[in-house]
Amino acid sequence: MKTDVVIVGAGFAGASTAFHLSRSFSGSVLIVEKETVPGFHASGRNASLVLQSTLNPDLRQVLSKSCQAYVKHQELIGFNQQGSILLGGKKLLKSLEDPNLIPSEYIDVDKVLSQIPLLRGHRFEAALWTPSDGIMDISALLQFYLSQAQSRSAKLWLDCSLLKISGTGPYQLQTTQGTIETRYLINAAGAWAGEIARLAKASVVPLASFKRHLFVLGGITPIELHWPFVWNQDKNFYFRPESGDLLFSLCDEEQSTHFETSVSTNISQSLAELVWLELPTLREATQKKVWSCFRTKTPDGSFVIGWDSVAKSFFWVAGLGGHGMGASWQIGKLASEYFLNSTADTEHPFIPDRFENK
Repeated sequence: MKTDVVIVGAGFAGASTAFHLSRSFSGSVLIVEKETVPGFHASGRNASLVLQSTLNPDLRQVLSKSCQAYVKHQELIGFNQQGSILLGGKKLLKSLEDPNLIPSEYIDVDKVLSQIPLLRGHRFEAALWTPSDGIMDISALLQFYLSQAQSRSAKLWLDCSLLKISGTGPYQLQTTQGTIETRYLINAAGAWAGEIARLAKASVVPLASFKRHLFVLGGITPIELHWPFVWNQDKNFYFRPESGDLLFSLCDEEQSTHFETSVSTNISQSLAELVWLELPTLREATQKKVWSCFRTKTPDGSFVIGWDSVAKSFFWVAGLGGHGMGASWQIGKLASEYFLNSTADTEHPFIPDRFENK
């Protein structure tokens, strides 16, 4: 089979890039995904939080613009703006603020405890309320991207693993579903992006993948479905309502070289210790479920979006560091615009060669 562009990965990076690229690109686009369902790993196993207030001001721009797009399509993608409450020290919360971009306000501690009774007994200095944050139906958003791209003639091959890559554009891709010839290769493979780059003899970008665990806790009352999500930035935990139970994370980060979705030893003990010290109202909660997903990061925490400096027909959309869902709209838009309006020789701050000799 011949195609103009192959996008490796049908998670949020690949799906959003395909969605935006198919709007303007007149050539043929094929998305290949090694799993039998899109978003099987990080894209489909995250906490569904759209959080805009981060330390990086450039990332705040990307998240805010994505959030604005989600509001316009919220009925189709299942975006619910329940808001967020960030807890922590005043100095830390101030560093996350961007009043001209993301409207937010500080609320009284007693008001927070009244609104979220589960926080009674937990100590925190300040609380920042951001009404435009919310919860996403991650399956609906992913399917929106993919179905829209497919309606504009993009193709999606599931259960299709790359076995070998030869050539430099055109590339010859040997896959479990046959050989594909393509002019351009877009690497949106998430935790596997480094492996795809190695097969293509592209640049070695120092991507590190970190395992994070999520829990569902039951036996807790009261829990109201309309609550905002709560994230303590000092103590590193967050929670939100989940079908009458509580979805909870320790914000743990365990660097991984193997990407099996396994549960780490003693993670439940770590949860119990945090709950005992910080959240006395949850001491009698029961653990109903636990799973893990991966966050793939660069050393400087910024995204890798751009042409490779060695393999000239190889394009990166990787290193999203856990922001793939929340920032996906603008990530795909930036990637598509840069792919269409630049060449491999174009200077760009996201180009992978920024990691060379470092």
